[in-house]
Amino acid sequence: MIKILKELLKVFLNKLGYRLSHVEQTEQFFDLEALLYLQIRNNADLFFIQIGACDGASFDPIYKFVVRNHKKVRGIVIEPLSDYFKELQRNYKKYPNIVPVPLAIHNAQKEMILYRVNPSRMKDLPKWAKGIASFNRNHHKLLGIPSDLIIQEKVPCISFAQLLDDYRVEKIDLLQIDTEGYDGEVILGIDFNYIKPKIIHFEHGLPSGIMGKEQFLKVIDVLHKNGYELAFEKYDAIAYQRNIIVDL
Repeated sequence: MIKILKELLKVFLNKLGYRLSHVEQTEQFFDLEALLYLQIRNNADLFFIQIGACDGASFDPIYKFVVRNHKKVRGIVIEPLSDYFKELQRNYKKYPNIVPVPLAIHNAQKEMILYRVNPSRMKDLPKWAKGIASFNRNHHKLLGIPSDLIIQEKVPCISFAQLLDDYRVEKIDLLQIDTEGYDGEVILGIDFNYIKPKIIHFEHGLPSGIMGKEQFLKVIDVLHKNGYELAFEKYDAIAYQRNIIVDL
């Protein structure tokens, strides 16, 4: 499966006229945590925004890094589901530099329906099913989750631009996104003339269909035009500004 994914990515990028570095090498070098440690090595602090934080710890790609380096890391963690948000608050209670926000990010709407696993049925599913809440009513089908285990929950939303304004965000070292299908819309909604995260870690989900091929190409094109290089993991991607490796 990984081999197929690599070939798909090469084909997509070649069609756009982009060159993909040797995949095996990028996978070894561009480990997300290693890249974050490079960032804090020569900087006073690191500021991040995490969209779709769930409980802050389960299957989380940055939680251990954040708590180990909490004196040099500040951030905003965003989770709209009320029960997960309470867990998120507990998990970051000892770390005042991390601010939990009980909202979802949406480019246009103030409220949206999230389709999530019924908490009372989680015992019938693998642990990772806790993190599959999505705006897409059919998202669970891509993951093999029976429809009778899914419920709807209305959540409040805010645009990414409004979030930056409300919390007076002037720079982002890491934008971590895991929204189970809305990652591409978040990226396409960023005004890169206003703010340009140094690193964006997001879920592409190919070839499962979590992010469609057409949107995937749009996202890659926008990131490339705004000065990002990309390294690909099995289901995720790391976009990083070209100058951060040189600067370090």
